[in-house]
Amino acid sequence: MRTGLKTLARKGLNQFKHPSLLYRDIPRDTFPDKPTASFKVEARLYGLESELRERNINYNLGSLYTLPHPQATQAYKHFIDYNPGNLGSWSDNAIQKYNTTQMEYEVIHNLIDLYHGSQEDLGGYITSGGTEGNIFCVWMGRTYLEQHTNTSEICLLKTSLTHYSIRKAGQICNISQFLLPLSKTEWNIDLDGFRSSIKTFYKQGYRGFIVPLTLGYTSTGTCDNVEEITKEADNLKKTLKGINFYFWVDAAFNGLITPFAKHFQPFYSKNIQALVVDFHKFGLVPYPAGIVLHRNKLTKLIENQIDYLWEKDTTLLGSRSGIPAISIWTMIHSLGKEGYRSFIKEQMENKEYFLKQIKVSSPKTQIITDPHSLTCGLIFHGLKAGRLPKTIEDKYGLYPGETKLLFYPNEEKTQIIYKMFLLPHLKREIIKEFFNDYRNI
Repeated sequence: MRTGLKTLARKGLNQFKHPSLLYRDIPRDTFPDKPTASFKVEARLYGLESELRERNINYNLGSLYTLPHPQATQAYKHFIDYNPGNLGSWSDNAIQKYNTTQMEYEVIHNLIDLYHGSQEDLGGYITSGGTEGNIFCVWMGRTYLEQHTNTSEICLLKTSLTHYSIRKAGQICNISQFLLPLSKTEWNIDLDGFRSSIKTFYKQGYRGFIVPLTLGYTSTGTCDNVEEITKEADNLKKTLKGINFYFWVDAAFNGLITPFAKHFQPFYSKNIQALVVDFHKFGLVPYPAGIVLHRNKLTKLIENQIDYLWEKDTTLLGSRSGIPAISIWTMIHSLGKEGYRSFIKEQMENKEYFLKQIKVSSPKTQIITDPHSLTCGLIFHGLKAGRLPKTIEDKYGLYPGETKLLFYPNEEKTQIIYKMFLLPHLKREIIKEFFNDYRNI
């Protein structure tokens, strides 16, 4: 197929004023009775490739999208023809039947080491990303808490900044959901708000609490204080009879930044049962590529025997491609800690430069972030309606969310927040160009 696309390129398809004329009669809404002419198929694919090539990723400041590392891409290309499949969880046994399952085992245990966890206590599997990981964690959390209380007495607690996938997970698992208030200063779970909320829900009859702790909220980059919140949970268990908690860390973005910026040991707290991280963001691996780590003792709670195979399934999706394991393994060993630190150092310097410039160019702008995050939330108080011109939004991919927020003790407000991500593709010249455009508003 690639040869066909190159042939079309040589013939100058990109010079046609309307190249879509070559495939305009391909039906869009019906399954074809007969094979479509190969040149039409290739023309359609070439047109798609041309459109994708024209996207200038260098200017992307506002979406969690970057191009993968060439070595990770090469790993995909090299193994896609073999279509390897991984079924079940392959982190439990170092002796694996297939090479790709052996790589999944190694990747999982590489991550356990990165987070200073116990190789015997933890396991996990490669997911399609943070959404799957969060659904898996809510499912596991509900099953864990059902050992101690009735399902009707279990609820999911989140903030107004928590990733939407956790709301989806609660809907799928049919669990009541409630908001925890944010701190006005830190933009994370307010400790007093957490304490008072648990007491309120306890009076309403809830005894099991599923609580995601976010390491790097998408809109702000701020982080929940894992140690503070889990300690408070222990204190509450001493005074409120019969309550239990299930915590996990949603580190989809920051999970491959924080460990290279400071000591990060999430499983040090016995209360943390799982962690979610993505490799198709700062990990520089093609979509889809995520990982969920969890306590091995919880595996039996969700284990399913496969009637027609010897394996047992302890995952959400079951059958999965083995190629992400290869691609992640390739990046881990091609970059190592040194390589990832280098990418992070460059973007931390870009972040520092950006924040200095925004304070000079727009002193009324409110900046929300975390010192070890490469995400910034920007609220432009000095602009009309808090919005940048559409030309700047489009050029830099800065599409703000109108977010409904709940702050402690009970303050509700709606705020326009611009998200900015300092991903590996971002260069200093683009930031300078952004401020040149901004000053010309």
